[in-house]
Amino acid sequence: MEPTADPSTTSRWLRGPLRLRPLMFTAFAMITVLGAVAFAFYLVSLSAEDVFLDRERDAAVAERQILNEAFRNEGRPGLVTRMERRSRLAAPEEHYALFDETGRHLGGDLLSPPRGVAEGAWGRAKSRTRAGRIALYATTLRLPDGSLLVIGRDAAGQRAFEGRTADALLIALAVVVAASLGVGLLLNALVIRRADAVAGVAERIAAGDLRARAEVSPRGDSFDRIGGSLNHMLDRIEELLTGMRTVTDSLSHDLRTPLTRMRGAIEGALDPATSHVDCRAALEQVSLELDRVLSVFAALIDIARAESGLSREMMQPLRVDEVVQDLASLFAPVLEDAGQTLAVGATEPLTIEGHEQLLRQAVGNLLFNAARHAGPGAAVTLEVHNAGGVAEIVVADNGPGIPEADRGRVKDRFVRLDAARGGSGSGLGLSIVAAAAKLHGGELRLEDNHPGLRAVLTLVSGG
Repeated sequence: MEPTADPSTTSRWLRGPLRLRPLMFTAFAMITVLGAVAFAFYLVSLSAEDVFLDRERDAAVAERQILNEAFRNEGRPGLVTRMERRSRLAAPEEHYALFDETGRHLGGDLLSPPRGVAEGAWGRAKSRTRAGRIALYATTLRLPDGSLLVIGRDAAGQRAFEGRTADALLIALAVVVAASLGVGLLLNALVIRRADAVAGVAERIAAGDLRARAEVSPRGDSFDRIGGSLNHMLDRIEELLTGMRTVTDSLSHDLRTPLTRMRGAIEGALDPATSHVDCRAALEQVSLELDRVLSVFAALIDIARAESGLSREMMQPLRVDEVVQDLASLFAPVLEDAGQTLAVGATEPLTIEGHEQLLRQAVGNLLFNAARHAGPGAAVTLEVHNAGGVAEIVVADNGPGIPEADRGRVKDRFVRLDAARGGSGSGLGLSIVAAAAKLHGGELRLEDNHPGLRAVLTLVSGG
C-alpha cells in the first residue's frame, strides 16, 4: 500500500504565510545562478572535449595515411627513419612508433605496442616510453609487411585543456558570485528601504496622524502602486472620518432642538393642570417632531446604503426618461403652489441599470429644492440627455442660485445656506442626490445657469 500525505499537514502548509525575505531570496538566487553557470560550463567542457578529441583523431588519421604512403614509396627502412625524425621534432603530446610483426620496436618514442585499442580504431590506450608508462589516445595501422604503425596523442593535452577550462570556470564563478552578491545586496537595500517607508506611514497612521501619505514616484513600480493604493485608502478613510465627525456634530445640534421641544411638550402634557385640549396639542407637536427626527434618520440610512454600495443589489433595468416624466407630472402642482412653472425639455430614451426608488428621491429633491429656493415667478426646466451612454438629468431654474464658493460644501450632510438653522430642512437633500450619483457611477454637478442654478445628475449606463 502506497503511503499518502497527511491532508491536515498539507492544508496547514498551504495556509502558511508566504513571506518575502530579501536575504534568503538573494542567497537562493545566487545559488541558482552559480548552479546554472557551473552546469553550463560543464556542458561546454564536454562539448569542447569532444571537439578537441575529434580534432586530434582527424590529425592522427591524416598522419597515418601520409606515413602509409611513405611506406609504399620508401619501404620499412624509410618509414623507420621518418618515425625517428618525427619523434625528435614532434610536440611533447605527439607520439609515434613502428613495431614488426612480432611486436619488436623498430622506431619512434613508444617502446611497447598500445594496449586497449583495436587495430585501425581510435581510442584510449596504454603504452610505455623511456620516461615511463603513459596513457594516450592512439590509432594503429597494420602495414602489408605485418609491421604495426602507431600514432598517438598524449592525454596530457586533454588534461591541460581541462585545467584551463576549470580555471576559466573558477574565474567566471568568482565574477558571478561578486556580481550576484552586489546585485542582491542592492536589491535587498532597495526593498527594505521602500518597505520601511510604507511601514513608517502605517505606523504614523496607527499613532493618529491621518495626514501621513506614502511617497509615490512617477516610475510606477510595485511599491508605487502599493503606495498609491494606500494613499487612496487613506483619503477615503479621512473622508469618511470627516463625514462621521460632521454627521455627529450636526446630529447633536440639529436633533437637540426637536428633542428639547418633545421633552417640553411631554412635560407640559404630564402637568395635572394641563387641559385635555392642550394635552392633545402637545402630543401632536411631539408627533410632528418625531416625524422630523425619523425623516432625518431615514435620509442618513439611504445615504449610507448608497455610498457603501449596499443598494446596488436593488438595481435593475430602468427607463430614465419615463421616470423623469412621471416625476414631472408629480411635482408640477408643487411648483405651481410655489408660484413657479415647470417645463419638461428634451427627454431622450435611455435605459440604465438603476435604483428606481433612490433615483426618484434624488430627482425629487432637486425639484423640491428648486420649488423652495428659486422663489415665486421662477421658471424650472427638467431635461434628460444621452451623452454617449451616460444619462444626464438636468434641473435648472432662473432663481438666485448658489454662490460658487458654496457649491462644493452644499453637497455635504447637514449643510444649509439659510441664515438661521431653525428652518424645516435637514440639509440632507443634496447629500442624497450626490450619494445616488455615486451609486450609479456618476456625479452631481452644480453649475451657474446665468441666472439661477443648473444641477446636473449624471448616471453611467450599467451602473
